[in-house]
Amino acid sequence: MGRRAAAAVLALATGVGVMATVPASASSVGTPSDPVIVATAPEGKKAFFADMVRLRDGRLLVAYRDSVAHINQDGRILLVSSSDGGRTWSAPRVAVDTAIDDRDPKLTQLRDGTVLMNFFRTDWTGYPPGPATLHGTYVVRSTDAGATWSSPVQVGTAMSGPSSVIVGAYYAGHAATHGPIVELRNGDLLVPLYGRLPEGGPGPASVVRSTDGGLTWPKENESFIGRDAPVDYQEPNVSVLRGGTLLSVIRTSINKAYVSWSRDDGHTWSTPLATTLPASSHHQLVLRNGDVLLTYGDLSGAFGPGRPTAGRILQHPERSIEAKKDILLYDAADNGPPTSDQANPSSVELASGRFFTITSDPYLGSIVGVYTRRSDYVGHR
Repeated sequence: MGRRAAAAVLALATGVGVMATVPASASSVGTPSDPVIVATAPEGKKAFFADMVRLRDGRLLVAYRDSVAHINQDGRILLVSSSDGGRTWSAPRVAVDTAIDDRDPKLTQLRDGTVLMNFFRTDWTGYPPGPATLHGTYVVRSTDAGATWSSPVQVGTAMSGPSSVIVGAYYAGHAATHGPIVELRNGDLLVPLYGRLPEGGPGPASVVRSTDGGLTWPKENESFIGRDAPVDYQEPNVSVLRGGTLLSVIRTSINKAYVSWSRDDGHTWSTPLATTLPASSHHQLVLRNGDVLLTYGDLSGAFGPGRPTAGRILQHPERSIEAKKDILLYDAADNGPPTSDQANPSSVELASGRFFTITSDPYLGSIVGVYTRRSDYVGHR
């Protein structure tokens, strides 16, 4: 870690200074070896699972969870913002904090300016040795760019329901989320889910539709992307491509991404197909030219052990998620032993062909950010 990043972490940990970082220059801060410090958790905690959106006024808004551990009852969701392209960041403010673990926040801004955040809740009481209870996925809304938030509304799904079946760490009958809500051309909204049906079995992936701007999410409006497969579908993300086709990239229990498309606004989906991409906890960003920037936790070992953050640009996302090359964006192993407790990236396009990607570093207890350009992924034309 560069000296300026280390100084920023010290300032956050000690409460010195108003902003989290010093201004970045194109040649230094915001690189893998000297990242921007977006947010740092208080002493004894870490920052996890960040998501970022570029608001219509140009500001960047980041939501993230802080907690003493990846799994713990004290998880809460905080927000920070930047008005200078990610170089400096506001002090954190709490958005959601209940008596159980609030986690995996995802952000989107609708065409009318409303900001929606989806997340899920887990009650770890009795875990271990007993199973945890995942209480479901919720949506809150803000009409003032994230300054205040509504009461949460639960998303309806066939995956939610009482169950005595235990699968892994959880009771079955739950639905989580790991992808932001998307707005379709007709104004409908889709929130991607994954989880487990009350009767158990393989884990499905789905989308639930809201036709009233996110005020309600009826169970009857659920469409499955994939279910009853020999793998568990996990952490689906959905993008609305330039021509209207929907792209969903799905993490799986075999650590290979699957891909599915919908050409009828998410009512039906193609059978998910296996890819060669070893993606975990990924993020999809549709770029101004119609390509997709896919950032992810890499499990291939190509960039080193653990789960470093990597990225690729999809130039034909309507038919393939193949790419010219993948690049390393950030690896927390530069600050400690290789770890899988990192990644969960999110990106924005600051200007045409210029990107800012955030990810987590457990050794710094921070959300960090790096800048890239299109030419880093596909070369110069």
